Amino acid sequence: MKKFISHAVACLLFGIHQLSMAATLDISNVPLYLGGAVQPNIIFNLDDSGSMQFEVMPDENRYYAYYMFPRPSNLYGAGTYTNRVPLFNDDNVHNYFLRSAENNKVFYNPNIDYVPWSNPDGTSMANANPNAAYYNPADTSRGSLNLRAQQTQYACWYMDDDDNLNDVDNYSNTCYSNHTFWPITYYNYDGSGAVTSRSNYDRVQITSSTPSSATFTSPDGEITRTRDEEVQNFANWFQYYRSRVLTARAGVGQAFARQGTNLRVGFAAINQGGKTVDGVYSGRAMISGVRGFAGSDRADFFDDLYDHTIDSNGTPLRSAAKEVGDYFERTDNRGPWGATPGTNDTSDHLTCRQSYQILTTDGYWNGSNPGVGNSDNNSGPVISGPGQDDYQYQPARPYRDSWSNTLADVAMDFWKRDLRPDLANEVTTNQQDPAFWQHMVTFTVGLGVNGTLDPDSDYGDLVSGATSWPQPGDDREENIDDMWHAAINSRGSFFSASDPDTFADSLSSVLSNITSRTSSAASVALNSGAASSDTKIYQARFKSGDWSGQLLAYSIDTDASIAGQVWDASTLIPRPGRRIITTYNGTNGVPFRWNQLTSAQKIQLDSSSAILSYIRGNASNESANGGNFRNRNTRLGDIINSTPTYIAVPNASYPNYWGVGQPENDVPYTSFVSANTSRQPLIYVGANDGMMHAFNAETGVEEFAHIPSMIYDNLPDLTLPNYNHKFYVDGSPTIFDAFYDDNWHTVLVSGLGAGGQGMFALDVTDPTAFDDQSTAAQKVLWEFTDDDDRDMGYTFGQASIIRLNNGEWAALFSGGYNNNDDNKLDGGNTDDSLTGNAVMYLVNIKTGALIKKFDTKEGIADDPTGNSRPNGLSSPSAIDTNNDRIVDLIYAGDMFGNVWSIDVSSSDKNNWDFSYKSGTNPVPLYVACAGTSCNGSNIQPITTRIQVVNHPRENGYLLLFGTGKYFEVGDNSTTGQVTQSFYGIWDKRVTPRVSFNRSNLLEQSIIQESTMNSTEYRVTSNNPIDWSQKSGWYMDLYNQQGNNTNNNGERQVSDAIIRNGRIIFATLVPSADPCDDGGSGWLMEMNYANGSRLSYSPFDVNGDSSFSADDFVNLGDIDGDGQDDYVPVSGKKSKVGIIARPSIASEAGGQREIKYTSGADGNIEVTIENPGPGFTGRQSWRQLDY
Repeated sequence: MKKFISHAVACLLFGIHQLSMAATLDISNVPLYLGGAVQPNIIFNLDDSGSMQFEVMPDENRYYAYYMFPRPSNLYGAGTYTNRVPLFNDDNVHNYFLRSAENNKVFYNPNIDYVPWSNPDGTSMANANPNAAYYNPADTSRGSLNLRAQQTQYACWYMDDDDNLNDVDNYSNTCYSNHTFWPITYYNYDGSGAVTSRSNYDRVQITSSTPSSATFTSPDGEITRTRDEEVQNFANWFQYYRSRVLTARAGVGQAFARQGTNLRVGFAAINQGGKTVDGVYSGRAMISGVRGFAGSDRADFFDDLYDHTIDSNGTPLRSAAKEVGDYFERTDNRGPWGATPGTNDTSDHLTCRQSYQILTTDGYWNGSNPGVGNSDNNSGPVISGPGQDDYQYQPARPYRDSWSNTLADVAMDFWKRDLRPDLANEVTTNQQDPAFWQHMVTFTVGLGVNGTLDPDSDYGDLVSGATSWPQPGDDREENIDDMWHAAINSRGSFFSASDPDTFADSLSSVLSNITSRTSSAASVALNSGAASSDTKIYQARFKSGDWSGQLLAYSIDTDASIAGQVWDASTLIPRPGRRIITTYNGTNGVPFRWNQLTSAQKIQLDSSSAILSYIRGNASNESANGGNFRNRNTRLGDIINSTPTYIAVPNASYPNYWGVGQPENDVPYTSFVSANTSRQPLIYVGANDGMMHAFNAETGVEEFAHIPSMIYDNLPDLTLPNYNHKFYVDGSPTIFDAFYDDNWHTVLVSGLGAGGQGMFALDVTDPTAFDDQSTAAQKVLWEFTDDDDRDMGYTFGQASIIRLNNGEWAALFSGGYNNNDDNKLDGGNTDDSLTGNAVMYLVNIKTGALIKKFDTKEGIADDPTGNSRPNGLSSPSAIDTNNDRIVDLIYAGDMFGNVWSIDVSSSDKNNWDFSYKSGTNPVPLYVACAGTSCNGSNIQPITTRIQVVNHPRENGYLLLFGTGKYFEVGDNSTTGQVTQSFYGIWDKRVTPRVSFNRSNLLEQSIIQESTMNSTEYRVTSNNPIDWSQKSGWYMDLYNQQGNNTNNNGERQVSDAIIRNGRIIFATLVPSADPCDDGGSGWLMEMNYANGSRLSYSPFDVNGDSSFSADDFVNLGDIDGDGQDDYVPVSGKKSKVGIIARPSIASEAGGQREIKYTSGADGNIEVTIENPGPGFTGRQSWRQLDY
């Protein structure tokens, strides 16, 4: 902690949040602003050309073969090719070459566990029957094959026995004959030598004489199967993967089955033939328009995918892609932009909806000219965007080329043009795709095909001009390059996969990127308060499509802007067996291993060690690998409300002397700092995968993680394929130094947010102690749950780690919300609060033993709304009034608008009590409400930590806080909301307390909002305060310009900051518009003492990179002197959606300070500010690090 400059108030800041039964608070299980997320349009465009029937891939290795087994007629519903099959003779080069996965990428590969096709709900279809494996699982009438029996069948059998793939001995009419063979026959290439030489292969064949005891080890050594397991795996391959189209259907089905319902999907095929779709003729490609991906519409998509006819046609990719683009230009209600496609729903068409095409093929395009010209070498139209410059595509590398009517030209044509010029241009942009207008992004997928260019290495040369796009044409290898080019032109991506697992995983990644909304709800962390080239920013983000998380590290540039990404921790999680993960067994910390759990904990995990392995990150039981568990794209779960915390060298600035006889004197704090100057910097953050993670701040690698026991009941839900999001470890950690066991320690204390009712603590003094799971487990200190006190609820904020006047070191935290919740699900009140009162706890920092509980006695019976809801306290503020680093006062607000004060200045804890009482009942200092008389219709909940400073002129303290909440269902509404306010309340520390209300406060107001240089700013009033008449000030959070009374639901729900004479806070403005990132917010900066606007502009309004009166705005003649009046602004509107509390760094010399705010759109906004002339008043104060 820092020492104050003069007699001071130390505000030890540490945070809070939600859940509950008499009535309970209806707390959302997902971020509220995701409720209106706009589902993207996706057309999946299947290659249904004849070559998709082939049982060989790629084409250059096919030579004479079409099939590997004699096929029934009309196998896929229409015309087929010559039944040409290589003989099974062991000396036939076409046999061992093509029946080896080394050369034929769709043939049986023993390194792969083949999983049946996916059902729409994510479960798998039944395993194939080896005695009757279907040729086409979507049309079982085509027959089956007994794979266990020797077969004799008629076909065009061919061979060559001289290792020459370009030759056959009997390729003529004489090829038609009967041939006897064992179906389960394949060849493993030994990895060296000519692929045409039989001596370089090992044959595997299962016949009727193969003993059941036989085992089969895959060539990579990873899998050993019994005979029956090998037979079953081969049968699954035969029935579900044997041909190109079967493999494609398997991979596409897996990828789409992994998706939730947050997308709208349609189906196309490149050879469909003319069809009317939703009332409009849509050419030869479109089959079904986009529909919501749920219920019967979801089932219909899988029916189209699995059962679409494959005829012996060509590959008109270009015209098919164009027809999908044409579909996205429809303007009618039944089209893709309609609120309910296929119906005449007249609701507005959303302006931010994104549109995608996923185009697949197994070969080289051919067919008719799409008629778009050389689109990527011609300028596009000028397109106007809201609040930004116009955009016009200008031909440039790597987009342009010299060739016309290519697939890349089609993709560019539907990217560079506004497909709905009648709609406002509000499509979300990203770093890859800057298009804010309605356009189509094309993803191209090759099935085992490669072009002349390498996407992994040639992109840079295409940008520089060292390489040019080659000329494509009918049936040319360069057409695969054209697919990659099409993806680049439309800001999509291209991949080519030759095995089903890679295909499914890659397509899943594409869909996840499309459907996920990358967002951030927590503040960023900085590794330094000084802006320099060594400063790093740590941002937590999440993707709602798959509920995965990211922790990103960025460097900053010399101008303080965000430079490059340094690492992404989600890609750096160690392998499951190597991770150091601890947990708590009710008494001690233990490794998170099955044999370490108690019997009760094993039951909570459904008595399944596989669930524990999954939580550790093992993917073997995920559905993509043949199991029943939910697929994950990363091992890191979503990080939503947990703010990353950076810890390196101890920096509490504690004194070395604590008074006569105090044990801290024997170990000077400075010696503890010196001993830890080289301590490894770590970033701690909670995630909704059930863990508090510790990441190496330099490399991003996870060092260790901890799973609190309070969440075990919900851990199995993480494995569910149709997982509905829940919170787990969603609280922000407090990490600070404390003294116990005759030494200094660094302790982490955290709640779970809505994840559970309790707090936990770890000793994180020495990061190297977590290098081994046994020693790591010894660093788990305690848990405090509703088992310890039934009034313990869901704590959304942060604890404080403090020294008390009785000599104890303690964790201070509120009881949170919904403490009457039936979290035991017993239908009774076991461990549930009987009162719903708002409470606060002090527990021993080492043991978690209760030191003192403070009960406000305000609960269910006192709910001002009359709805019998439980109460709950915000994060308490711990105050040192005499600069001895020992806490004397505690302040906190509650859900009912009460501001509470607790006096802990005595050395006897029995004397610690509420500062103001009426008899034995606590009395609040103030009750916040939007009126002079408080009632259920105007109460203002306090859910943030109160900031406390000395009064600027008189005795006592000024309490600064905003009101509002944002965690219950319904809180995202913009209408019918109580007006919320920001307050500065004077605690005079006089007893008996003198009651006061709004009429005793000075009113400040927001008087103007205007736009300058594409940024919206606010001006607030500057009314003077007379402290002899007023007990503080307030400002309602809405613009009163023009006598406006609409508050738009604005509120203040993240902790404020006191800095350089300013009160700095972010507001949240929800939005009913689903295109508005859930809402927005304002960064507000005002004089803390009276709430007035500052005398200088904190913002560079005119954008000239300097701060002066030129940054003032014109209010007109407000003083009646005949001259326009120019005044400083007080607020700046976010450009990144809803924001949390900013993180602040100062440039060398202190001439500028930089605020970094993480937004709901996933981006970080950088605001460079004027820190002001400095503060010279009576009081000195400083925000403390913790």
